[in-house]
Amino acid sequence: MSLRYLFVDMNAFFASVEQEDRPELRGRPVGVVPTMADTTCCIAASYEAKPYGIKTGTKVADARRLCPAIRFIEARPRLYVEYHHRVIQAVESCLHVDAVCSIDEMYGRLLGREQQPPQAIEIANRVKAALRDQVGQHLRCSVGLGPNAWLAKVASDMQKPDGLTTILPEDLPHKLHGLELTDLPGIARGMQRRLNACGVRTVAGLCELSEADLAQACDSRVMGALWWHRLHGRDTPDRPTRRRSVSHSHVLPPNRRTEPGSHAVMVRMIHKAGFRLRRLGYRAGCIAVSVRFLDGSKWKSRASLGCCSDTLTMLRAMAGLWPHKPTRKPLKVSVVLTDLVPEDNATAPLFGQQQRLDTLAGVMDRLDRKYGQHTVCSGAMLGAMRAAPTRIAFNHIPNQEDFQPQTPTQP
Repeated sequence: MSLRYLFVDMNAFFASVEQEDRPELRGRPVGVVPTMADTTCCIAASYEAKPYGIKTGTKVADARRLCPAIRFIEARPRLYVEYHHRVIQAVESCLHVDAVCSIDEMYGRLLGREQQPPQAIEIANRVKAALRDQVGQHLRCSVGLGPNAWLAKVASDMQKPDGLTTILPEDLPHKLHGLELTDLPGIARGMQRRLNACGVRTVAGLCELSEADLAQACDSRVMGALWWHRLHGRDTPDRPTRRRSVSHSHVLPPNRRTEPGSHAVMVRMIHKAGFRLRRLGYRAGCIAVSVRFLDGSKWKSRASLGCCSDTLTMLRAMAGLWPHKPTRKPLKVSVVLTDLVPEDNATAPLFGQQQRLDTLAGVMDRLDRKYGQHTVCSGAMLGAMRAAPTRIAFNHIPNQEDFQPQTPTQP
């Protein structure tokens, strides 16, 4: 039987890039953090740190207690994006990359004789060699081969680090039975609870469900059919997606955990979210801002934007919400733009004021692209322009222009 997809998953990518770039970190437990503070958490951990129980999401204070010898490194997103593109080029030298799933995951389709297991495994080994030779000796990847892209991803997770696993149609479903439900991509705790409520507690039980039973468990005929085809090795076409939100958040460094500091960083987050919203070609109908405090409590509020994409309208909405925030010591600020409408489908502004705001936003974006980020910005964020550098979210890989100098240059 044939293998149609090859999935590449870079292992402990951020930490491995740091070890590749900095020889003194090789062979040592490393934790990559968004900012150097005990109250934040690891966004990546090297394989030397994992035996101590340190993983993504482990708090810095806990990681230091579990492994006193761990080295904490502040994340360098620009470097990771550079390596990301080098990884793509290396994989492309062996197999065309059909889809980039995240900063450290991608897959390609196998064609013709490439789908036969011996040829597919040979290509997988060539990919691994290309990554070692063209990107770095200290970066490892796990490769999965499967009859559909979803099963290829499952296979890539079955042996880490540096694994190569195949799932053939004739291996189904028994090769999946040793997994936990949450090992399957798309099953988080919420989905697990829904399956448990339907009497499904194991992957074996999931595989036994009919398409109709899966539709009932997912509360969706379309999703039920998709899951049934995935589990049975059928190749399903990619579903068209529509962006639901644009968000940015930042854990405040200790010197910003004040009322003026948190306000300035929030303004910067809104500038970033507005710029990204326009670049993606959307307008937003609602803005939600939130602050998590050092004592664990959280404040959140939201306001309507009508249907806008300009930063000034977003800042005015936030200014109406901010005075209602508690005065406790802040730890993290977040902004989420929701109710998104593609620019092409949005009703054109009827009033001259909104047209002028849109024009202003376009001018600001052009100046930023030419002279650096925040060439034109709100005075409320002055002093905080370096406080919230560009990060890498799971579903968003920044462009190089996102890493332009954050202080304006003179034209």
